[in-house]
Amino acid sequence: MSRSDQSGSDDRPAEDAGAHSVWGGRYVEPLDPAIHAFTNSLPFDRRLVRHDLAASLAHVRMLLETGILEPEDAGAILDGLSGLLADIEAGALAVEGPDEDIHGWIERRLVERIGQPGRRVHTARSRNDQTGAALRLWVRDAAARLVAAALDLASAWTDTAAGHVETWMPGYTHLQRAQPVTLAHHLLAHVFALLADAERLRRVHAAAGLSPLGAGALAGTSHPVDPERTARLLGLGGVYPNTQLAVADRDYVVEAAFAAALLMTHLSRWAEEVVLWTSAEFGFAALSDRVAQGSSLMPQKKNPEAAEVIRGKSGRAIGDLVALLTALKGLPLAYDSDLQEDKEALFDAVDTALASLLGARALSAGLEYRPGRMRDALRGGFLTATDLADHLVRRGVPFRTAHAHAGAAVREAESRGVELAELPGDVLLRACPEIGPEPPDLSAEAAARARRSPGGPAPERTAEQVDEARRRVAELRGWVNGLEEPPILWAHRTGTLRDPDLP
Repeated sequence: MSRSDQSGSDDRPAEDAGAHSVWGGRYVEPLDPAIHAFTNSLPFDRRLVRHDLAASLAHVRMLLETGILEPEDAGAILDGLSGLLADIEAGALAVEGPDEDIHGWIERRLVERIGQPGRRVHTARSRNDQTGAALRLWVRDAAARLVAAALDLASAWTDTAAGHVETWMPGYTHLQRAQPVTLAHHLLAHVFALLADAERLRRVHAAAGLSPLGAGALAGTSHPVDPERTARLLGLGGVYPNTQLAVADRDYVVEAAFAAALLMTHLSRWAEEVVLWTSAEFGFAALSDRVAQGSSLMPQKKNPEAAEVIRGKSGRAIGDLVALLTALKGLPLAYDSDLQEDKEALFDAVDTALASLLGARALSAGLEYRPGRMRDALRGGFLTATDLADHLVRRGVPFRTAHAHAGAAVREAESRGVELAELPGDVLLRACPEIGPEPPDLSAEAAARARRSPGGPAPERTAEQVDEARRRVAELRGWVNGLEEPPILWAHRTGTLRDPDLP
């Protein structure tokens, strides 16, 4: 994935494939095995094999259409690449060998299958633009997979919320009871954060949609290539305006890692609440046996280990993002071998996020909420003090004065061991002289029902949020389901790679 080579007419015999085979005749000594082992990227970039083969098919088809390759050679290469891809898709071919990277593996296996024409596959191409094309295709597929998994989880949370629009509970700030809300309102906050992650991943898909093929090592090529045609064959939206940027750019990789890291941060916040809520101290939820794990010593334990693992894995995804930014921060243009460090961090960030989404989905299905405990927690925190202050403001009292009077009422309730709604009328009047002849209903339920501002916890507002969440899920799911297969892969599946009318 590191050193570039724009040669397309290497006629050395196939038998000399090895450590220096893709570098041409400049080298006469074999590569030190320790250097090969240290710089070899095949153990991890083998994951790009399908995407590299797709990019190679598009590249060769373009070479055929532009006349850079003669039909006989181009046809043989297309057939050979398609055969390799079919075997990979069928699980009939293992990606392993002495090759430095996945590109070398593909070229070696192609030459083994079709002979000398396989040596022309690299015409008008460098490993620099080749790896960029394969990685972009991989990122687009990964983004779509993550969006689909995020939507499954968001949909599950939304369905749960729809059943709890009148399940009253405390809302928290600083982990202190603050104001009455509903379980639906709380869960929907997590839903909308997750939907923002899905939207962000959709933007990552778009950001990765520029083709670098045609940029060569950094300065393009003297062959009459048609990069726009290659991009269309791969289902990409366009090409880079500058060939140096095309091979050096990894912004889309960073954006993918950032999207994964922020998604993991959101999942970690939810997982932390699962840990808290399933503790005896909160008791807002219980773990079913199918999602709880026990102790090797203490028979009574039901531990939220899945939530703890999600919480722990968030740091891993954040570390992947930092590793990428650190690798990129001082690189001169255009291509440097540091860029092969992008793949392991990216793959790990995506794998971590996808596994965590699936784990969170299973964990969510095994959470049993306890509305009674939530309602009990509405007592003792004087959660309707702001509602008392707002009533005074509506009576013409300046808010700061109303705040002080409501605070005095809280002090009285606390000293008497009662809730604000349970204060005797004369006591409440002394604390809040401007309260008027009709004191407000200071019950938690009334306070939550009264918060009808957009996005608030009132049942009718929460029902609107459920509808909005479902609308966004449906829209994003439509986007995922509407993603079209790249024309070159359609041609591979239908055996029409040589068709002169390939769209």
